[in-house]
Amino acid sequence: MLYIRIFMIIFIACLLLTAWYLWHRRNGAFLVFDVSSSPELHSLMTICSWTLLAISVLGIVLLFFDNKYLNLITLFLGSAAIFIFALLLSQNNQ
Repeated sequence: MLYIRIFMIIFIACLLLTAWYLWHRRNGAFLVFDVSSSPELHSLMTICSWTLLAISVLGIVLLFFDNKYLNLITLFLGSAAIFIFALLLSQNNQ
């Protein structure tokens, strides 16, 4: 059970770092994209960073419960949010 909590703390830290990175890059250059010339990309990065922050807070709350299957909610939501961001990002480029 301790290993699951350690893994979840690392996963939540990665989600928080990703949210922070997206938040700070929403006005400048993000990878190969120029966010300042694309308002759609700016709003996509803002929404994704807020979503990842909310999922991280939910994950921290669920971490205090003893049920290890509740941590799957954090894993699923975090992975789904990043997956949807990647899909929308690739669709925005076309």
